[in-house]
Amino acid sequence: MRVETLPFILSMLSKPWGSLPYSIACCVIAAIAGCSKPASPHEAASSQPVDPCSLLTNDDIRSVQGEEIIDKKASGSTSGEFAISQCYFTTKTPVNSVVITVTQRGSTRGARGVRELWRETFNPGSTGRREEGEQGREEEHEAKPERVEGVADEAYWAGSRFGGALYALKGDSYQIRISVGGAGDAAAKKKKCTALAELILKRL
Repeated sequence: MRVETLPFILSMLSKPWGSLPYSIACCVIAAIAGCSKPASPHEAASSQPVDPCSLLTNDDIRSVQGEEIIDKKASGSTSGEFAISQCYFTTKTPVNSVVITVTQRGSTRGARGVRELWRETFNPGSTGRREEGEQGREEEHEAKPERVEGVADEAYWAGSRFGGALYALKGDSYQIRISVGGAGDAAAKKKKCTALAELILKRL
């Protein structure tokens, strides 16, 4: 209960309630007080989409791609069960650009938690699926996602003919997806994505 609601409740208890039983009056006031309960940190985090372009710095990108950011473009959607936020980090050499996507619980009543989406995506035997909210971009997983130990609560590397992407889960609040372009085999890109994921997770 917030402190500022206490004087209001005390004043309400001192007023005549006519024929309304005192016990019922107390219940009504308790309900009013309950309505003023502030949102928990989890609820606040889930209802406020993050700015994905704030999660990586120029130095972060340069440390893995060897080039600085020359432009950042954010996009997203909050119309469904999940809030999807994406940032495209453009480097001097466009092919070396980096894309991150953050998925959170949507603001609609009854919206599912991110962990439920995660289980649907990476359930036992799954070969992966197109990431929800990717705005038409195809990411066809060519092999079963590979578990990446020591990153977030859970993490998987999903390889594809386009290079692949790293997916990481933080609690029931955030799912992140990271992909990097440029030269290098799948192992090199997985290493780069893992390094960036660790930086992003510290800022969520």
